[in-house]
Amino acid sequence: MTLSRFVLAAALAACIAGIGGFAYGVSVGTAQEQAAQKRADAAAEAERRKLQGVIDAAEEHRQSAEYARQANTREITREVATVVERPVYRSTCIDADGVGLLDRAAANANGEDLARPAGPAPASPEGATR
Repeated sequence: MTLSRFVLAAALAACIAGIGGFAYGVSVGTAQEQAAQKRADAAAEAERRKLQGVIDAAEEHRQSAEYARQANTREITREVATVVERPVYRSTCIDADGVGLLDRAAANANGEDLARPAGPAPASPEGATR
């Protein structure tokens, strides 16, 4: 009976040692995986910084080229007065009401007074010769 107890105690000790070894192996494996992940993250961060440096250099070059272009460019603005004696409508298919609406739209676009009533369209020189 003492031999069986000794064998049982040895088996129990072996099981405990196995469980302890398994736990130790898991912790070592976890540490190795974390170290590998940390190395991979550091490599990815270094690559990101390298690419960001290239992007920043390109942006700086683009800005300096834009400043140089702006320094060599001058903008000329001229205002030209347009004088229209009377509006000319080339389509003969617009009736008097349509011409009145067009006149009012043109007056509205030009900021003229809209208080005057829309009357019949002035006679065009084309219509008088026909």
